[in-house]
Amino acid sequence: FVAGVGLAASFPRLAGRRARRARRHRVSRCSRSPRFAARRHGVDRPELDVLAGVAGAGLALAAAVGVNAATSGLPRGPTVALLAGLGTVGASVAAHAGLTAEEVRARERRLLVGGGVSLAALVFGSLLATVAVGFVPETPLATVTVNTAVASLGYGLAGVAFVKWYDGGLDVAKPSRRDLKVAGVGVVAIFAVHYALVGLVLFFDLPQTSHTLVETARDHPEILPALVVLSYLAVGPGEELLARNGVQKYLYGAYSRRGAVVVGCLVFTGAHVLAYAGTGATPGAVLVTLARLFVVSLVLGAAYERTDDLFAPVVVHGTYDAVQFAALYVTVA
Repeated sequence: FVAGVGLAASFPRLAGRRARRARRHRVSRCSRSPRFAARRHGVDRPELDVLAGVAGAGLALAAAVGVNAATSGLPRGPTVALLAGLGTVGASVAAHAGLTAEEVRARERRLLVGGGVSLAALVFGSLLATVAVGFVPETPLATVTVNTAVASLGYGLAGVAFVKWYDGGLDVAKPSRRDLKVAGVGVVAIFAVHYALVGLVLFFDLPQTSHTLVETARDHPEILPALVVLSYLAVGPGEELLARNGVQKYLYGAYSRRGAVVVGCLVFTGAHVLAYAGTGATPGAVLVTLARLFVVSLVLGAAYERTDDLFAPVVVHGTYDAVQFAALYVTVA
C-alpha cells in the first residue's frame, strides 16, 4: 500500500512538468499511462514529490525491518519492497530536481558503468591475489598479508585503468594545507560517525556482522600488525583510487557533486556485500552492517569532493581501518 501511494504520488508531478516542457520526458517509463492521465487533468503539485519520497522511505524502512527479522536466507518479499522503496525515493528526487528523461538515462548509464567497473575490479584483484598467494608459505601471516596487499593493488590498477579510459586524470599531488586540514577533520568525523552508529546499533539491539578479514584476524591475531601497516600502504590507496578518483569522479559527469558522493558510496558499499555476507551472518546483520558502512563512507566521499585529491580520503580511510585493527589486536592478542 505504501509503495502504491509513493509511486502514485510521483506520477502527477512528473506529468505536469512534461506538459509544460515540450520534448522533455520524465523519469519512469512504466508510468507513462498515469502521467498521461494526470497531464490531461492539469495536475501539478510540488508537494507530491515530497509525499512520494516520504512514502518510498517509509516502505524501505518497513522492508528493512522485514529483512532484519529473517533468520536464514534472504526473504524475497521484503527485499523486493526495499528496492521498490529506494526506487521510489530516487524517482521522487529526480522529479523534484526537474530532470529530463535523457538526464535520467545519463545517470543510469554512469551508475551501471561505475558498478560494473567496481565488480570487475573485485574479480581482477581476487584473481591477482589468488595467483600471488600460491608463491608464499602457507601460513596465515603470509597468505593473508599477501592476499590483502595484492588484492588492493589490483583495485588500484583497475582504478587507474578506469580513469585513463574516461580521461579523468589521477588526482595525486603534493598535499596542500587544505588537504591536511580536510584529512584531520575527516579522521575526527569518521570516528564520530562510527561511534554514533555503534551507539544506535546497541540502543536498538540490532544485529551486525564483521568483515571476513576481521573474522580471520580474530583467529590469527599475529596478522593484525601487518594489517595496520597495509591499511595505509595498500587498502586505503587501492580502494580510494577506485572508489573516489575512479567511480565518484566519473559520476560527476551526470550527477551533481553531492549526488555523486552519495551514489558513489552506494557503489562502494555494494562492492563489500560478499565480504560481509561471507561470514554466514543473517540477512539483517548484513543489511545493518552495510548501512553503517554506507554512512561512514560518506565521510570519505566528502573528503575527496572537498579537495579533488586522494590524499585526504586515503589518510582518513587508512586511519579508520588501522585504528580498528590495532584495537582488535589489543583485545585478542
